[in-house]
Amino acid sequence: MRCLALVASLLGLLLLSACASVAVMSSVPLSTMSRLSSLTLAEIDPGELRVAVRLPDGLEPRPLGVRVTIEVAGKERAVPGPHVLVLVPAAEPADSAPLESYRRTGTRLWIYRLSTEDAARLKRLMAAGDGGTGASIAAGVEACWRRPLGASPLPTTTLLRTGRTGYFVLADDLDLRRVVSDADFADRVPACSP
Repeated sequence: MRCLALVASLLGLLLLSACASVAVMSSVPLSTMSRLSSLTLAEIDPGELRVAVRLPDGLEPRPLGVRVTIEVAGKERAVPGPHVLVLVPAAEPADSAPLESYRRTGTRLWIYRLSTEDAARLKRLMAAGDGGTGASIAAGVEACWRRPLGASPLPTTTLLRTGRTGYFVLADDLDLRRVVSDADFADRVPACSP
């Protein structure tokens, strides 16, 4: 159940309905579910934490729309949560080099890191949560469009890096059209601000 809840929140692009969760689950590699279910707070390096998202041309993350939500599990003294951290664009070549194999024609890769303030918040959370038996982490990307998207599929891929061990796929080629109804699409994926 923890994996299902975690995966359902991974792609905060939208609020997913029960019907859409099958589409989400089918795009999550089994190795990711295993990796996330055994994640501990101590394994997260605030300075190395990154979220990368591959979006079709015409879609892009909204300003302040890339977030990581962390909860600590198994702690006797409560660490209030969830803790929502907002990420900022990462432009260092060291962030994009490991992602070259994920680049595809007709898409753009966006990479985000914790702000200095949120990296400090995460360090404080880690100190307060020392001794917790696990952590759940969810990466969410709210998108907007720069040009009309038509009716074709909109495959998105989201990757996470929690430390120096590299990126891993959270969801691969998840078609937004399978998880957002036509009626809700304009509200969930609005036009980008000029």
